[in-house]
Amino acid sequence: MSKTQETFDMKNRYESLLAGPAVVALALGSIALNTAQLHAAESTIPLEKSSMEPIAEPITEEAVTKAIQEYVFAKYAGDVDVVQSRTHHDIARRVVADTYQGQPSRDWVQTYSHDQLQYYGTDLNQIKMDSPEEGRCEIEIFDIEQYTAAARVIMEDVVDFMHLVNFEGRWLVADSAVVILDEAGARAPGKSTKDLKTIEQIVRDYCIGFYEIDGKKVQDTCHPTLSKRSVEKPDNVDFNYFNLITWEEIEILGETFNKYWGFDPETARCDVEVYEIRDNVAIAKLTGSVWFDYFHLMRVNDEWSIVNIMYESLPRDRWSDVG
Repeated sequence: MSKTQETFDMKNRYESLLAGPAVVALALGSIALNTAQLHAAESTIPLEKSSMEPIAEPITEEAVTKAIQEYVFAKYAGDVDVVQSRTHHDIARRVVADTYQGQPSRDWVQTYSHDQLQYYGTDLNQIKMDSPEEGRCEIEIFDIEQYTAAARVIMEDVVDFMHLVNFEGRWLVADSAVVILDEAGARAPGKSTKDLKTIEQIVRDYCIGFYEIDGKKVQDTCHPTLSKRSVEKPDNVDFNYFNLITWEEIEILGETFNKYWGFDPETARCDVEVYEIRDNVAIAKLTGSVWFDYFHLMRVNDEWSIVNIMYESLPRDRWSDVG
């Protein structure tokens, strides 16, 4: 079998694992925390004796690392309950695909849902193993800001760039941009700096577009499948939710944001850091005058664009350029 055919087959197996034929898929709709998931959570989170409420996981690198490890080893064990318990039910999980329904195609961004993670509990899971802790789990925590983290983990089958959020006291994978390896256990693509300047410019254009009140400039840096979210906790309620900004809305936001703030496009803060580039995926951070964004960018048909964003407002003492 040729290397091209092996790669094609590996990608088809991975896509079958997460997408699969309709006759195999089990539609769950919105996920509720079932008894098995509660047991999984209780096994990893200590409880307060007085209230029996789970203790909130801290905003630390150690806590984020443990959450990622639990997610990865559960994949290797085929433990769907734990895998899903470590992902937000509205996860934005993306892969650059070059096949469509088994046929070669131009590149496109394929999205996998929380429900499709159930495939790790089936025979389609090519990386299931008897000793999950022996599986590859190379974690890099790039940054943690308040309730959001940017990380990368190399597994047996993928390189997974993640945004995690501390959602109702637990670290959950919220966004994911994946590079599929040619075969299980294959060497991961090396780090690259080839497109570094291009990626930095895209992030900078995104930022400056807000300052210039140029919604189209902002939107042009983003892929039409854009997912931009932040964790919100409204006053007087006891729950978190994702605040979603769509590709259509990002243009509107670009047309309105700086009408309120009045930042000078020539001098306002626009700090860009690209953490890592591998194959057709990059992970980066932008720090603006009063906010920050974590980005996943993908190269689709040789053009880089932003596909996932997790953002937060900065604490007041870290604002800049504000009179």
